[in-house]
Amino acid sequence: MMRRYLPLALLLALAGVAPAAAQGFDMAKGGDSEIQVYADNGIEWVSDGNRVIARGNAKAVRGTMTVTADTLTAHYRQGVGGNEIWRIDAEGNVTIANPTDTATGVKATYDLDKAIFVLKGQPAKLVTPTDTFTAEESLEYWELQRMAVLRGHGVAIQKDKQIESDVLTAHFKDKEDPAAKGKPKSAPAPTPASGSASRKAGQDSSGSLELHYADAYGHVKLTTVQEVVTGDRGDYNMETGIATVSGSVKITREGNELDGGYAHVDLNSGISKLFGAAPGATGDHRARGTFVPEKKDKGGDDGQHQSVFHGNAPKKPTDNSGGPADGQGR
Repeated sequence: MMRRYLPLALLLALAGVAPAAAQGFDMAKGGDSEIQVYADNGIEWVSDGNRVIARGNAKAVRGTMTVTADTLTAHYRQGVGGNEIWRIDAEGNVTIANPTDTATGVKATYDLDKAIFVLKGQPAKLVTPTDTFTAEESLEYWELQRMAVLRGHGVAIQKDKQIESDVLTAHFKDKEDPAAKGKPKSAPAPTPASGSASRKAGQDSSGSLELHYADAYGHVKLTTVQEVVTGDRGDYNMETGIATVSGSVKITREGNELDGGYAHVDLNSGISKLFGAAPGATGDHRARGTFVPEKKDKGGDDGQHQSVFHGNAPKKPTDNSGGPADGQGR
């Protein structure tokens, strides 16, 4: 089948105004080159509506970035150097990809001014060389902040570890960038301005995306090969391998259960510590642990069960390190 394409003159007219292309999801910063639009079933130019509609295996390309879908609608406007595309809408079998990272869904809006795309799916999915992310409601990607926001049972999977919650934010660093170490002291909500003035962060970035840290809100569940930790709020730092969960916390391992208000989980050592409350909390809080009975040795009497542990864990950590009070922990 012959592929119809937008005339060359229009391709050049729909060029962007941002700096040079880079790997990562960077179509908004994607270059001096034009956005090229292709489609199997034709392209409609609605000049009085300032949009171009491509149908049938439609594709928009800028540098190493591609957006494909059943239908693509590119919205353009008059810019300093001519017409410029400022938004792309995609419907049906949507794929947003670069050479290393791929996002898929059923519908997407890519706002090139704000450098954000919002992907909806069943579920929406983002796959990098090291991680997989899914969201039942929507998946947002913020280019300048290198951040994904997963809404509606967001799930992040990394090898044998998984974290899920109602809303999950995943913060990335470029895989080739060794400079970012540890979680920043604060991560304010992104408030990007519109237009090219907002393109001041990450302009020289390259390489595939790699999870740096994640924040989880609502019905948090952290699953490892050893245990399951649930709570109301959580975070996971890839650099340190430390996860914390707070709220109504429950740790379950091999049928044993600990209940409290704050958990400190070292995913590298496999050691989890539970406290009645988070550091700095006021009031009298205690964690509770109940371990299932286990059978005596074969040499014991009639194979009866004996209690392994039943009692209280410490109220809360005594310092900011997450270390247990009174030498307790698990």
